[in-house]
Order: sequence, then structure tokens, then C-alpha cells
Amino acid sequence: MTKSNELQIGKAGEYLACADIIMKGMIAYPSEQGLPYDVVVDCGSRLLKCQVKTTEGPRTISQRNKESKAYIFNIKRHGKNNQARYTESDVDFFALVELETRTVGYVLNGDMPATINLRVDGLRGSYYDEKGIRDHARIKEQLAIGMSQVQAARHVGISQATANRMAQADYVPHVTGARYFSDIYRDLRWFEAI
Repeated sequence: MTKSNELQIGKAGEYLACADIIMKGMIAYPSEQGLPYDVVVDCGSRLLKCQVKTTEGPRTISQRNKESKAYIFNIKRHGKNNQARYTESDVDFFALVELETRTVGYVLNGDMPATINLRVDGLRGSYYDEKGIRDHARIKEQLAIGMSQVQAARHVGISQATANRMAQADYVPHVTGARYFSDIYRDLRWFEAI
């Protein structure tokens, strides 16, 4: 089987978004080419414009000492060389489609940044900040039962310098605002608010 080209990947995402919306009880159909939106949704009282952004699967992104994976969606730009930006009147909401799992999430236009990286649900707990939070808790536990910092570092599997830093009373683990793909799943009741 040959790898799909970018146009075919986009089409697959549009059809998957239409199917998902229809399965949720609404009417949806692809729009004409050249419009700033890909799918039209008839919610009874009005028509909503949906722009579909599709990814084939997670991509590798650099993250400090190691690489991690995330779904990357370039949301707000379109057109030749991505020069144009979507406005509030161009698009009501975005459907983010991940083809590998055939998953669709929905986000209102006003809630979206220009680019979004969404973590892979299957990798939950393996990201750098999550590991740091977990290691910090484990170091504190080991120190509380009387282990030395050297023993605790060895037990947890981190460097002694990191364990020493985590043992400080004022140490606070780094927490990001990163979201997982499952964080954007929504039923379609929120359409009524548009």
C-alpha cells in the first residue's frame, strides 16, 4: 500500500469528521473547495463552519534530554505558504482528526492558539514533567523512611544532583499546561453556544 499524499490525508480527515458529527446526531457534509472551512454542520437553527485539521499520527518533538511524541496541529494559518489566518467569521470551530486512531476532537475557534501540540494518551506518564513530578514524590517518600539522598537517588534511578535538588524544602516540580488529545473530546452540545 502506498503512503497517502497530503491532499488525501486531508480528505480522510474531513470524511472522518463528517462521520463523527453525523454519528453524534447532527447533519454534516463537506463544503466546496476554496472555502476557508471544510465541513458544514446543520445544527437546526443555523449552519456552522468547521475547519478540519488532520494528522496521521504523533510526531517526535525535542524535549530537553530526550525526544517525546505529540500530535501537532497548525491551526490558525491556511492558504499558499500558510500566509492567511482564519478569522472568527471564517470558521466557527475546528475538528482535530488523528488518523492513526481515527479520533476526532472539537475546539471553538476562539479557544485555539496558532499551533497546538497535544500529548499522546497512550504515553501518559512518560513525559518529562510528569516523570519529574513522580520522581520528586518518590524521593520525598524515600527520605521520609530514612534513606539518605544517595540511597534515594539510586533507588529512584536519578542522579544524586537531581535528588539533592528535589530534597530541598523549597523545590517545586515543573508543571506544564500540556494537554492530551483526550482533553479536547467534547460532545456536540457545545454547538448551541456558538
